[in-house]
Amino acid sequence: MMSRVKRAYTLPSVAAVAALALTGCSSGLGMTEGVVIEGTGYSVAEVQEAAEQLSEVSPEPVAVATVIYQAGVAPLLHRSFNDTSYEVTESDARRVLSEAGLEGEASDLTVQAVTFQEYGALLGDQEALADEELAPVIAELQTLSAEDIGALEVEVNPRFGSWSASGDGVLPQVPGWISSPSD
Repeated sequence: MMSRVKRAYTLPSVAAVAALALTGCSSGLGMTEGVVIEGTGYSVAEVQEAAEQLSEVSPEPVAVATVIYQAGVAPLLHRSFNDTSYEVTESDARRVLSEAGLEGEASDLTVQAVTFQEYGALLGDQEALADEELAPVIAELQTLSAEDIGALEVEVNPRFGSWSASGDGVLPQVPGWISSPSD
């Protein structure tokens, strides 16, 4: 007859499991911030809402990374165009969103992304670029490097990626525990 062998099992404590789970979620930003741009924090929900609002008025869906990049660069462009007749104000951006058919109130992050888009459209307008008022602005923007963009005060929750120091915008962040088949 076979004798049964008893094995001792220990269950990990709930506190240890919770601590381990939370270490994978922490980002240094806090659990509720999706992005911090120049000291202003936006929650994960606000970042997702901005992507949804922009997708509502865009021909194609707008990715969260695009929203973060556009909103992150917008303050730089705003400072460059400040005090010119081409400055895009918050009310200008809200009007653009309203005219595009956005239902409801646009979030601040959505407004910031649209501000970036409006400056981008302006930089593609040959007539505006020929205006002497913009000559110093264009000269300043032409001196910017990818490192300047990467050095902007933008902190991204790892859930959405990371701000690239090389100026590539928001790059996806693959957790270390995920490996490709070739690893």
